[in-house]
Amino acid sequence: MTEDLQVPPVRRKRSLRRRVIVSLLSLGVLPLIITMAALYFEVNAYVTEIERLQPMSQIREQFILVGIQAAFFFVLFGVVITFLAWRMADQFLLPILKIRRGAEIVARINLDHRIELDSGDELEDLALEFNHMAENLGKAYDELEGRVREATATVQEERNRLATVLRTMVDGVVVANEAAETILMNPRARIILDLGYTSGIGSPLSRIFPGDRLNFHLKRVRQRWEQGRETVEEVIFPFQDEKLLKGSLSIVPGPKGERAGYLLVFQNLNGNKSEETLQETQQLLRGPLATSRSLVETLQRHPEMPAEKQAAFLTAVTEELNRLSTRVTAIDDAANAVRSSRWPAIVSDPRELLNESLLLVPGISVNIEETGTAIPPVLVEPFSWVASLCSVLQWISRMSQGRPSISANLHLEDGSVVTTFRVGLPFKGDPVELESLEVSPVGEQSLPLGETVRKNRGELWTRSTETCIEIRLALLQAGTVSVMDQADGILDGEPEFYDFDLFLPRPVIEREDQLQANLADLEYVVFDTETTGLRLSEGDKVISISGVRIRRGRMQNADIFHTLVNPGRSIPHESTQIHHIEDYMVADAPSIVQVYRQFTEFVGDAILVAHNAAFDKKCLEMAATEAGLPMIDNPFLDTLFLSSGIHEGTEGHGLDAMAEMMGITIEGRHTSLGDARATAQVFLALISLLPGRGVRTLAEAKAFCDRHLLLRWQSSRF
Repeated sequence: MTEDLQVPPVRRKRSLRRRVIVSLLSLGVLPLIITMAALYFEVNAYVTEIERLQPMSQIREQFILVGIQAAFFFVLFGVVITFLAWRMADQFLLPILKIRRGAEIVARINLDHRIELDSGDELEDLALEFNHMAENLGKAYDELEGRVREATATVQEERNRLATVLRTMVDGVVVANEAAETILMNPRARIILDLGYTSGIGSPLSRIFPGDRLNFHLKRVRQRWEQGRETVEEVIFPFQDEKLLKGSLSIVPGPKGERAGYLLVFQNLNGNKSEETLQETQQLLRGPLATSRSLVETLQRHPEMPAEKQAAFLTAVTEELNRLSTRVTAIDDAANAVRSSRWPAIVSDPRELLNESLLLVPGISVNIEETGTAIPPVLVEPFSWVASLCSVLQWISRMSQGRPSISANLHLEDGSVVTTFRVGLPFKGDPVELESLEVSPVGEQSLPLGETVRKNRGELWTRSTETCIEIRLALLQAGTVSVMDQADGILDGEPEFYDFDLFLPRPVIEREDQLQANLADLEYVVFDTETTGLRLSEGDKVISISGVRIRRGRMQNADIFHTLVNPGRSIPHESTQIHHIEDYMVADAPSIVQVYRQFTEFVGDAILVAHNAAFDKKCLEMAATEAGLPMIDNPFLDTLFLSSGIHEGTEGHGLDAMAEMMGITIEGRHTSLGDARATAQVFLALISLLPGRGVRTLAEAKAFCDRHLLLRWQSSRF
């Protein structure tokens, strides 16, 4: 993979220092060259004159001596000129570099930053003028922000009204972006889904709802959208804990009419049935119990009652007990009916369902027979029916010898629409097995095929002939019964948790494309750890870890990871003085083994970012070893290296110094969550400066960091 990386070449800039030095050297060397030329002509005339007076050997010796002295003088002169040129270059360049660095911070990060320069010349005047310009620009921004606040007030008021409406809704509402990630969820949805303390924001829908069923419905609404048809899809979501949700899934259009996300509105059907069953149970049992108790008490109060009356009372008690037994049986039957109740029906096209099942079972050839008769819609829960047809086709494929001859057709029969599969002989499968054949979609409880068909108001039967075996699955026509459980209308609204920026289109980045992706399009988790000490290889442990997610260039305050960790040892007093975490605070906290699994799930495929990342990376490596799990292999970026590369040659790359320079307030310094949030803000500021250095992709950012210090080398110090 490394050989395929094509990092765009960075345009090499000419060094201003080198140009100044060369210019100064040129000014110093030019007189020297002129002097040497003049001296050459003088010496040449002198040699010509004395050749007539002295022997040639004496002249050569004197000339060599003079040449050595002249060469020494020239070298000394060159060194002095070079030294003076270097010092003069520094005198010119240091104020200019300081102005440049300050201008960059003002322009991109912190408008309140001012350039402090005391050179006593025109460069100081330039810095003052730039500070004056920054002050005027700050005033203009303040005025603009005031206007934006006024314009936002009305929008916020409307948003609060909509949030209030959704908080009081009895239906659950979930909105997802184009990548099927949750961006909006009202309180009722969190209660129905039993999400507990988590908001669910940022989680993929497939992590909340049954995956296979969800993907099935998403595919259907996308196809309808592309075909210009109605995009409302009625959905049923059965969970493994027997919870049953019913609702509607539809497309959310973007501002230009494009597909921007998905809206899911649903209710919990099991909740209502449970309440009704409890109410009916009280009414059914109260009467027989009260009558029986009264009869028994009467017998106890009158033991001298004649035998005939006692027999009459006992007969009455027996009748009430029989009546009570009958009602208990009825309640038991009702409970069984609730457990095996039929799924709500949705009007669907049977031909479309058959075609979808054939597409989901590759490697099997089925000849579709056309009967020439119009096939009406049926009442069915689409996904479970397609899953049932797929199970039948897979069973036929497993039980056939060689390449089976399979045909299928749809036809009307006594008010039902029958799907028939004919399998040519020889065939080793026993049709009796079909009733108990398991239908097992991902994220749902497995059901026998027979029960799945009955939940859809259908029938399953088989028939054998001399040449083939027929498997017939029947469904009710949509017009034969009234549909009592159609999905309710979709309600518009907006809950209290939201992030509308996620509606904006963004690429769904695959891992092999991460290195070539633009930094602004990537997802990051900025994390920080607190430990019992700084000597990890000598037994110090993690006591707190926090992570903050960055998506589309914004910190997601509703999507954070934060927990204390039980280190299994005491926390030294000197460490407690820094992070204020004491032994009693972590006594009931989870172990690093539990936390590492949760943190790995939270990170997912995001890019990891930390300040002085080598230390935090070592903490994760130790946690992975202790948990017996592989180390997170996500790419790392380090704000320490980014800062030292951007502001090369300057000091002050600690978190406090960087935050102060960029106008960032650290709330909760030396706490993992406070430091993670501050690091996230610093990171966002730093990556805004990287394009000016020719760094735009993750590969270029990693190379930019590696040029200053290898993360692997630094990690070996701890």
